[in-house]
Amino acid sequence: MSARGERGSVTLLFVLLMPALIIGCGGLAYDGGGIVATRRQAMNDAEQAARAGAQGLATEDVRNSGAQELDPARAEAAALDYLDRIGRAGTVVVDGDAVLVTVSITRPMSILPLPAVTLRGSAEARGVRGVAGAET
Repeated sequence: MSARGERGSVTLLFVLLMPALIIGCGGLAYDGGGIVATRRQAMNDAEQAARAGAQGLATEDVRNSGAQELDPARAEAAALDYLDRIGRAGTVVVDGDAVLVTVSITRPMSILPLPAVTLRGSAEARGVRGVAGAET
């Protein structure tokens, strides 16, 4: 049996805690969605920069011998130039005919009282030299 002085205490507790719970759930949805979108943006930016770098052919070799090899300095410069034009910082590694780009984006939290999160996206692109056959 409960005492008469405690009547309605659950209602008061519910009224006080429910706004905090709603704000917390809303913050998780909003900031969590922002994190997912920012990670996808980092991946997209890395993919585009890698593609730009993969077009950095050694044009002198193409003209002279027909060899279609990447010029590492030109490929790196093209990828970094793309990142610079879109206002992103990243790293570029050219290995043979592959260009690997990693982009980092820092996103502050809007609702949740948490520190900013740094999200990374990586992508690799290779120059394609014509169609050799159907992909399987």
